[in-house]
Amino acid sequence: MKVLLINGSPKANGNTHLARSEAASAMKSCGIQTEISSIGPKAVQGCIACNKCRELGRCVFKDGLYNTVREKLMDADG
Repeated sequence: MKVLLINGSPKANGNTHLARSEAASAMKSCGIQTEISSIGPKAVQGCIACNKCRELGRCVFKDGLYNTVREKLMDADG
């Protein structure tokens, strides 16, 4: 099992990252693989519910950060 933890805080190593690290450590002790992804202050394109992703298999927006996070989510179980 693999869990993706997303840190949206603009402080890459702040309290949110510390909390994610503690959660990751607890999961790792149970044999769960984890990855922390920091997106920080980067803007993320929101979903506009156009449903084109169903047709194309990807979002219509050419947002690099979105695509990176989407790929990581597709690889994760939680």
